[in-house]
Amino acid sequence: MFNITKADGILWAIAFITGCLFSLFQGGWLGILALGGMLYGGRRWGGKVWLRLPASQSFAIATVVALLATLYVWLRTPQPGVNDISSLVPRLEALNLAPTVLVEGRVETTPLPNRAGRLRFFLGVERYENLSGEAAKSGVLQGRASGRLYVTVPAQQGAMLHPSQRIRLAGRLYLPRSGGSQFFRAFNFRRQLQLQHTFAGLAARKVTILDQGSPWGLWALRQRIVQVHAQGLGDRYGAVVSAMVLGNRAVAIPFEVRDSFQRVGLSHALAASGFHTAILLGVVLAVARFLPQQWRYGLGAGVLVIFVCLSGFAPSAMRAVLMGLAGLVALVNGQKGQPLVILLAIATAMLIYNPLWIEDIGFQLSFLATLGLIVSAQPISDRLHWLPTPLRNSLATPLAATLWVLPLSLAIFGIFPVYGLPANVIANPFLILLTVGGFISATVGFILPPLGSALAGLLYYPTALLLWLIETIGHWPGAVIALGSLGWLQVIVLYGLMLLVWLSPPWRRRWLLLFTLGVTLVLVPFIFRQTTLFQATVLANTRVPTLVIQQPAGTVVINSGDAQGLAAFLAQEGINRIDWAVASDRQYRQQQGWRDIHGITPIRQFTDVPTAKSDPAYREMLTTLKVSYQPLPLRQPVQLGQVKITVLRADPAILTLEMGNTQWLFVTDPSRDAAQTDWLAVTPVEPPQVLWWWGRKLTPRLFEIVKPRSVILSWNSLDPAIASYLKQKKIPYFVVGEVGEVRWQANGSLKANAPQNDSLI
Repeated sequence: MFNITKADGILWAIAFITGCLFSLFQGGWLGILALGGMLYGGRRWGGKVWLRLPASQSFAIATVVALLATLYVWLRTPQPGVNDISSLVPRLEALNLAPTVLVEGRVETTPLPNRAGRLRFFLGVERYENLSGEAAKSGVLQGRASGRLYVTVPAQQGAMLHPSQRIRLAGRLYLPRSGGSQFFRAFNFRRQLQLQHTFAGLAARKVTILDQGSPWGLWALRQRIVQVHAQGLGDRYGAVVSAMVLGNRAVAIPFEVRDSFQRVGLSHALAASGFHTAILLGVVLAVARFLPQQWRYGLGAGVLVIFVCLSGFAPSAMRAVLMGLAGLVALVNGQKGQPLVILLAIATAMLIYNPLWIEDIGFQLSFLATLGLIVSAQPISDRLHWLPTPLRNSLATPLAATLWVLPLSLAIFGIFPVYGLPANVIANPFLILLTVGGFISATVGFILPPLGSALAGLLYYPTALLLWLIETIGHWPGAVIALGSLGWLQVIVLYGLMLLVWLSPPWRRRWLLLFTLGVTLVLVPFIFRQTTLFQATVLANTRVPTLVIQQPAGTVVINSGDAQGLAAFLAQEGINRIDWAVASDRQYRQQQGWRDIHGITPIRQFTDVPTAKSDPAYREMLTTLKVSYQPLPLRQPVQLGQVKITVLRADPAILTLEMGNTQWLFVTDPSRDAAQTDWLAVTPVEPPQVLWWWGRKLTPRLFEIVKPRSVILSWNSLDPAIASYLKQKKIPYFVVGEVGEVRWQANGSLKANAPQNDSLI
């Protein structure tokens, strides 16, 4: 008879988590069957090594559990309801009506700023009305609706908003674009909203408050804490201290501060995580050491519960709090905890409660970091025996966590913070002080705000010194190296090597060999790619068209476009320097992203098209860049490595790009389409292999004049009549607003981005 043992329970818990992970990949169930079959066969017919594993029947059950987990994830994945507000978008498109709507509903989350300076929040929808100006049509232009909206509003319009208010919004309704592609792992905006039961967005321009709602709630407590710290420390420093108490999901931390912490590998310091819970629990237990044991542990548990509530129940905070509570229970019962078993049980329980957390980056990195601390911190500390004990422990802890999160972090972000370890060691005392001080001032400030603000003011100089240290380290030479996004096969092999060191004593003694193998696995493909690759990618940005040309001689970038999107692409492609930055006009509104890009990926040489329009802000930006500058001459070819660029017309710009045996014609300025077509009609231009067009309107006359072999359109959509014409003429075309990135390769081929549901990102 088959007896269930502890090992069986552990195996089935691992199987459940594995099934959730495999659900993120198309055809993941086939991988589960293959892996389960291999383990079942190995245990049943394998040699003596396999006899140490659970029985073959247990592996068969584990396979079924993993398959059921993939089904469970699919069943729990949110889908829009019949009356969801998102269904209004295609209905309006079918009627040829503008997606300008009036929406009423209740604010569900605290408005926080995005990088564009607008406030973002979620709205529970109640009713809508179309503002196209046409006569109402029953069930189409007005009525009741359900679901949620991701709303952005101008900062001044949303300054007085808070959860539970009932409001009316006027703005543009849209369906979010998916991210992630076969080219690079962009942020999948559509998927992230779907996981939060949201399927549409609203870019609002006007807000009217209909009902002030309740003045009580966790949001009010968070707001009180933020105000207490802001009054004592100012908005910038106060936000940093508030993040130590509330986490970055509940506080409007300036984005330059977030970026500085990320550059030195300290992003976890601004997120509600195990670091904060360990500090809080340790301080509480130390202060309450004179109380009876049960009172001490009860007080510690109460502080942990308050912390997770204030954090907004972030998955990483929930994991940390549950680990802390499990430790307290073990202490009360006088038992020695088994941290690995506890971690596995918590991960399983959390995924049973919400299997969609498997896609949360914070959840993934939090569990990996904790696993690293459990299995690697002590062995690393033992190997650093020649150091003083305090320094040895302060080095071993961040090093163990970093090693276990690094492969996944490289797969997602593609960057390695070179000075992450010393930054963690230096910042640790300040972070402990700010976390403890932030909680004390928050607790006092909730009762007596002036006194809480006065206590927070004592943290001014430690906060200022911490930020100065982080910004200084972040600007050290080579502070961040872009290694490019690792492939999932590389990630699996790297974690396989780490598991080998952990589980096999013979291989543990050969850790240096395995470490060298892992570094080689990362660096060799990176070096080979940088020295051989020749390709060009039109990014999925229609506001300002952006092209990245990768070649052994150096990287060429035409237009900055969306600075954050471009920075993410460069990092995931392993590009650490822009050798030639090219601006197709001299308007700051179009080219302002270069300043942010230069702070992340240095620019060696900046050049632009000598257009007549050049505003003062653009000229000021050039002086602040402090890079070599030279304008492109008119009608004179300029060689940028293997790329030859020629300015045919400057105002507005028309360029030719020669890459290998392929010639591109780049036509800019969507406000003067007809003028560009007329100019091309009287100017001899060799028919290009690729016409790259940035304009709103196209006519068949343009294609008859230019005679391109293929067309790339940096716009959101294409007139159906023009699409039909291009199909009739058998001219391949790509609309980046619809298909995403478009990539040219050295063999002359063009390939459109095939959007994927890359849920890991």
